[in-house]
Amino acid sequence: MKTLAFTAILFLFGCFFLSAEVKDQLGKILPEQIVLDLIKEGSLQNSAYRQENQTLKLLPNISIVKEAPFIQSAAQDPFFSERLYLYKKNKKTTVNDINSISIILRSLSLLEGIQYYSASRKTMRTLYEKSYVVDSAKTKNKISDPVQGSADGLVLTALQKDMTFGEYLYEYSYKETDNSVAFYSQNIEAMKYNFIKLIDANNLHVSLIVQDLGDYLLIYGITSAKFFAIPGIDKKINESFFNRSEAIYKWFISEYEK
Repeated sequence: MKTLAFTAILFLFGCFFLSAEVKDQLGKILPEQIVLDLIKEGSLQNSAYRQENQTLKLLPNISIVKEAPFIQSAAQDPFFSERLYLYKKNKKTTVNDINSISIILRSLSLLEGIQYYSASRKTMRTLYEKSYVVDSAKTKNKISDPVQGSADGLVLTALQKDMTFGEYLYEYSYKETDNSVAFYSQNIEAMKYNFIKLIDANNLHVSLIVQDLGDYLLIYGITSAKFFAIPGIDKKINESFFNRSEAIYKWFISEYEK
């Protein structure tokens, strides 16, 4: 607890001296109140589940988000959870890190074994038991993570086995600019829960967008899903989706800090 408190103090201290340049960059892509809250808190979260008038509130106004195939319509899904993070770099250098960030987001094999907090079990649990890129949806042969060159326009097929739903194929598409990189993923197979068909193909979307601000990274993650309401398991499924964005953010940061 002392370590977490000390880390929070350091973050707030750093944000107090946030450069005018970074504040200006944030002010151009986010509403003023969101910028103030983000500088104060370090991260913001907004989610909804089968509510009326659901809206996205944390979406940065940047081209890589505007071009995202799923994000703009995410609020129309029964469930979505969006998170926004302002991360102060711990590295000695604060130069543009887009190349290294891009490599991390394409290294899907590194997702294997990551943990998330299971609210139903009240303990940490493995999110992905398996995670790797395959040559095609038909043959499913494992291949190396494609980390050479730019990620812009790249489309990958990945096999991932998570501890809630099981083993399925997913499509990851990428966008990259001089100061931002993103992946947008969707299931390409219908998904079941305890032998009950729950999610049709292309109805589970997980995205992560990273913008390099120099001394800081602005990171936006969103998970959205269309799934059937089944009494008795709705809460568990909802919590599972809710925790994915946080788990993927923590995975990214842990890899970035290496």
